[in-house]
Parts: sequence; C-alpha cells; structure tokens
Amino acid sequence: MPTDKYEFFTHIWGNQITQTIRDKYCKSDFTMQMHNRNIKTKPLTNGEISLFFNHIECLRKIRSEYTDGLFFIFESDVIFQNNFSENINNICTELNGIGEWDVINVGEGTREYLKRFGHPKSLPIKKNTFTFYNENIHSCAEGLLWNYNSICKFLSYFELTEDIDGPIDTKMDVYCEIGDFKIIWAYPTLVYQGSISGLYNSSLR
Repeated sequence: MPTDKYEFFTHIWGNQITQTIRDKYCKSDFTMQMHNRNIKTKPLTNGEISLFFNHIECLRKIRSEYTDGLFFIFESDVIFQNNFSENINNICTELNGIGEWDVINVGEGTREYLKRFGHPKSLPIKKNTFTFYNENIHSCAEGLLWNYNSICKFLSYFELTEDIDGPIDTKMDVYCEIGDFKIIWAYPTLVYQGSISGLYNSSLR
C-alpha cells in the first residue's frame, strides 16, 4: 500500500493513565452497564481507557485535517486476512446501495461468540464481493471503516460530556440505541485480532 495512504498514530499508552485522568474523564458507568459492568466492581482498565483516547484523538485528527472521505482505523494487533489489499479497495466500491451507515465493522472480533445470540440478525445486503448486515452492535473494534460525516457525528456526541463510561466499541453500541448511529458488519472480514486469536497477549486487561 502506498505510504501516503496510511499513518501510524498513538496518543497515549495504558501506563500513562493516571488517577487524575480517571477522575476527569471516567465520570459515570452508563455505557459499561450495557455489558453488566459498573465502575465500582469492574472499572475500566488503563488499557481500555487509553484505547478509547487513541480512537477519539485519531478521529479528531481526521476531522481537523480533512473535509470528506472514507477512513479505516485498525488497532495495533490486527492480522490482515488473505486478499486484504484487494478487498480494502473492493469494499469502498461496493458501499453504494447499502443505505445509510456510520461505521462498518471489518474485523472478525467476537463474531463467532455472537453467533450464539443469533447474530447477524438482519437481512443480508449482497454485493459482488461483500455481504453487509445492519447489526447496530460491534463485535470488537479492531477494524473500522468510517465516513467523514460519521466521524464528526460521533465526536459531537462524545464531546457533549467527554465521559469515558465504557469501552469505545460499547460506547458506539449505546449511541446506536439512543441516537442516530448505524453500525454495519461486512463479510468477508479484512482483519482479525491477534490477541483474540492467541497470537499476542492482550494489553487491555
């Protein structure tokens, strides 16, 4: 891939999360409760907080430097699936006709686990290479495709309170429940997560 098409980005590491940062940004556990967690018995880890910050600051960087476009965000432990280079272009050409969307999840994540709960639950939207499902829930967030308007929309939502009240993917799930935000799953996936597959140790917990 041409080097002008991607950038490595890091804002903060888990070992840089201080109690002052927690007190300032972890204001409630509204989002955490969606996963049956609360701030007292199972608070966010430093890794979860830093991951949230890194996503937010990456989105802010895009918002400040662009006015339009499609943007992939891949977490640091992703493994590229076969045909990644071809399919990263294919998915961008097959978005017409799938309806409105804000984030397209292109990672394997926990989809196998979510099958036991009936996902994907929506009707398939079949294109030449990809099949899309309007699920409005994430299966982890190691690979996400955003459009520029959805980046601005999500940041506007977050910046109302700047409350890191759950993992970044769960925050988007809640926004789907209470706001105007749409999450789509794409098959085949472009990446899978190295920590879930056991190739790497997780730094989130």
